[in-house]
Amino acid sequence: MKILKMRLENFQGVKELEIDPQGESSAIYGDNGTGKSTVYNAFTWLMYGKPSTTEKNYTPKTTGSHNLHHSVEMTVELADGSEMVLKKDYHEVYKTIKGNPQPVLSGHTTDYSMDGVPVSETQFKKNLLEIYHDEELAKMLTSYNYFLENMKVADRRKILLQVCGDADFNEVIESQGDLLRELPEMLRKPGKAENYYTVDEYRAIAAKEKNLTDKELDDIPQRIDEAEKAKPDVTGLDAQTIDNTMAEIKEKRRELESQRAARESGATTTIRQQIAELESQRAAGEAKHARAEAEANKGAYERISNLRYMASTIETDIMHTEQDKREHENEIQRLNRRREQLLAEWNEENEKEWTGSEICPTCGQQLPAEQIEEAKENFNTAKAQNLETINKRGMTECSSGMIKKEQDEIEALDARLVELKEKKAETTKNLATAEKAVLATTDYKDTAEYRQFTEQIESLQEKLKDARAAAAEADNVLSGQLKELDESLEAEQSKKAQLAMVKKQDERIAQLEKKEEELAAKYEQLQKGIYLCEQFVKAKTKLLDEKINSRFKTLRFRLFIEQQNGGIADDCEALVPCKTGLVPFKSANNAARINAGLELIDTLAEYYGVELPVFVDNAESVTKLTQTQTQVIRLVVSEPDKTLRFERGDK
Repeated sequence: MKILKMRLENFQGVKELEIDPQGESSAIYGDNGTGKSTVYNAFTWLMYGKPSTTEKNYTPKTTGSHNLHHSVEMTVELADGSEMVLKKDYHEVYKTIKGNPQPVLSGHTTDYSMDGVPVSETQFKKNLLEIYHDEELAKMLTSYNYFLENMKVADRRKILLQVCGDADFNEVIESQGDLLRELPEMLRKPGKAENYYTVDEYRAIAAKEKNLTDKELDDIPQRIDEAEKAKPDVTGLDAQTIDNTMAEIKEKRRELESQRAARESGATTTIRQQIAELESQRAAGEAKHARAEAEANKGAYERISNLRYMASTIETDIMHTEQDKREHENEIQRLNRRREQLLAEWNEENEKEWTGSEICPTCGQQLPAEQIEEAKENFNTAKAQNLETINKRGMTECSSGMIKKEQDEIEALDARLVELKEKKAETTKNLATAEKAVLATTDYKDTAEYRQFTEQIESLQEKLKDARAAAAEADNVLSGQLKELDESLEAEQSKKAQLAMVKKQDERIAQLEKKEEELAAKYEQLQKGIYLCEQFVKAKTKLLDEKINSRFKTLRFRLFIEQQNGGIADDCEALVPCKTGLVPFKSANNAARINAGLELIDTLAEYYGVELPVFVDNAESVTKLTQTQTQVIRLVVSEPDKTLRFERGDK
């Protein structure tokens, strides 16, 4: 694609400007601040909606302006020789608000057109993508430094290898003889399938694993030292001797416990059995007494239960009947209010009289008598019909018969209420009589039988206390002996626990030492894997140099950097020729940078089959541009040119 003509209107301070390169390389001259970069911004804004400076929230609107159209129109020649006119128009949108005579600014909008035909934003972008395929590619082909300076290293490497051709993995391995023969197996992913990591993936994984392994290795000596310090001093202790001593102590303790049990059981067991038997007999007597009391009042309790149920049922009937009565009373009130409303309507209609005019509204003459009579007759007929309608509504909506029916229902409900209340009073009276018929009950604790059992139990409990007191005196000596044995047993158990702690810490130290050996082997393997990957990258870079250099005349690329620790870091720095040799792109002078960028763009354009105009800012610093097939628009700082000046051709 080449620019044939480009026109700016009210664009970022440029009121009006037109250039006509006609597909040739051209130059725009102007002093600082005259708008050279604005032309470049206009081109990128038209092509993909962003300025060349990648400024956020960019607007083509001239600061402080209103009611203007800010537009860019560009006529281009496509690869097939056809022409296309592209235009974007950014302007304000106003709307009228009720109560405000002046239109109010409501926002901004952008209009799009192609070959003079209005199109949507989506269609506009779609058609442009058919020209340059991808916005990122468009930036690489229209800005000499976008690829070499602004893109990320990884993206730059990917595109460079895509354009120049990558080196085959097996070719790199074979080029180094036996040096890299172990690398393919290291790259194999876990599992049975033949899946492999890339060299870059494995390097990243191995580097991370190496750091983690190194941290674990650094931590192990400290953990071993902590385990050593946690071991108690067990000098002179023997596990078998401790076990034998504990067995002897336990045997002596069992003998003393048997002696104490024999003494206690003989003195108290018989008394406890007698007390338990008497308590059982007393509980059986209490249960028998309760059954007899309940049987004596069985009939009275059943009658009381029936009467209480009957009283509850009557109370519920009274409540429902009173509720029904209130509903009928409310209905009578509603019917009476409706009768009053209809009567008022009937009286109002009945009082109406004919008030029509007897004068013709058109000519002002007296109307004929027959017309006046006809009008009066129509009025009276309508009045009679309205009165009849009101009467019919009264008969269907609130007649005296309807009110009488509701009153009859209320009288029936009143009679029902009298009957229910009389029945309630009778039931209440019968319930009181039934409750008085219940025989008085006697508490079992007040019976002679209960007192006899209790006295016998209390007597036996006193004997039990005396027996326990005698046993307690004999038990004091045994308790002292048992306490001494328990203390001795506890001391032996503490010794055994110390031996167990030493064994546990020794096992922990052995585990840590084994893990240290495993981690050291793993670290060494990872280190070896990283080294082989770095050797692979170096070997691959040597093979790639020839492929890459063959695509460029002067430009070269550095694909990795050797670090001080012997490792390598990925890179994709362009090296630009100068008098002293090759220097990094960022360190080269402006002229060398521009020519290097144009050389790269030629290669990219050839590979992708896309050609776009290139804008070169600060072109005054270049005495001679690299020959290129691409249309170049130079932006030249020229102090004498206080307004923009356009010249076609490579001058």
